[in-house]
Amino acid sequence: MKITAVGGYKAVGRNMTGITLGEETVAIDNGIRLDTMQMYDEDPNILKKRNVDELVRMSIIPDAKILKNVVAQVISHGHLDHIGALGITEPEVPIITTPYAAEIGKKEYKKGNFYSLDYNEEFQISTDMSVELIEVTHSIPNASIVVLHTPEGDIVYASDFRFDNDSTIAKPDYKQLKKIGQGNVRALIAESTRVTQIGKTPSEAIVRNKLKDIIGFIEDGLIIATTFATHIERVQAIVDEVEKSGRIPLIMGRSLHTQTELAKRFDLLDLPSNAIVLKTPKAIKKALGNIKKRDDYFLLVTGHQGEPQSVLSKLINNKFNFKLKKGDSVIFCANVIPTPINRASRHIVETRLKSIGVRIFEDVHVSGHASKEDHRQLIKLVKPEHIIPCHGGIEMRSGYVDLGIEEGYELNKNMHLLTNGLSVTV
Repeated sequence: MKITAVGGYKAVGRNMTGITLGEETVAIDNGIRLDTMQMYDEDPNILKKRNVDELVRMSIIPDAKILKNVVAQVISHGHLDHIGALGITEPEVPIITTPYAAEIGKKEYKKGNFYSLDYNEEFQISTDMSVELIEVTHSIPNASIVVLHTPEGDIVYASDFRFDNDSTIAKPDYKQLKKIGQGNVRALIAESTRVTQIGKTPSEAIVRNKLKDIIGFIEDGLIIATTFATHIERVQAIVDEVEKSGRIPLIMGRSLHTQTELAKRFDLLDLPSNAIVLKTPKAIKKALGNIKKRDDYFLLVTGHQGEPQSVLSKLINNKFNFKLKKGDSVIFCANVIPTPINRASRHIVETRLKSIGVRIFEDVHVSGHASKEDHRQLIKLVKPEHIIPCHGGIEMRSGYVDLGIEEGYELNKNMHLLTNGLSVTV
């Protein structure tokens, strides 16, 4: 069985891995690299204007052409760095994913042949390969750990995940993971984003308590919060505290509009009756113009990474004819995705906010990614013969090697460091 690193094995983003058995290959994930796209923010339609080869050279999408005879495309979850390239690479094979991710995928790739798979349901790809999806927590609903079953053993693909026993919308399926581990797991392919972080990634319950403390603490001025649009559990936590505060919530931005509408369809989000969701710049500008008393409002906006085209950046730059003022507050409910471009963009946004006199509340966040002890637990649950770290630069993936050595694995024997374009036979 051959495992091919297609994308995500050099830096965070544009994730894709190939699993080849005999003459058949299954591709897992098919994402874009968001921070690289930010370098070309003057061209918001870059994905439509550039051809596939150009986008590969620009490190925006994975080079799916290196995989031969792909018989199925599996998507672990609906984040764009795992699903966003579907509409560009246009796989003409079954696309297997969870129901929530399938709805996101259909917007990216309208001609796609999507199969929505419930957790622990098995999909027969071919005579020798089937796939199942196991429930896990992450910063988007309906995330999964992918298990590819073959006569030569199982491949467990865990990118992205965390173990949160107090999530309000998902529960890690330890029982099923343990069952998989009692069989023959040939290889574990696991994200390495936070494996160097000691301990366990905290629960989302920590964020709920922080929000309660901070929103209850701020008395005057406009309050603005920003978080991942896909992090529906956090969006719910934010609006729950806003409702208690008596402020009117205005939810602003295209991605927040899209994701909140989808979450409501899946009965995963319950907005206050006075909440207003605004999609277009024209609608946002009009709503902001109607604000008379700033103390009465709470804005939930896009822009936590400092994206130049986000609502937060446009507010700072007065693009809506609405000025932020000294004494207003911004709550960052997301940390920076660890890439140089994101760090620089976020730094610019925070510097501009400070120059205005806006109060900043940072780190109202817990990561959606597993820390070292979460990964150790996953290894103990599934008992893989081989481990292949993915989803990260060399520092992150090397951190997984350190953990593997602690657990009795040996580099270049049953612990493998790949880079984009390379393969290993297990």
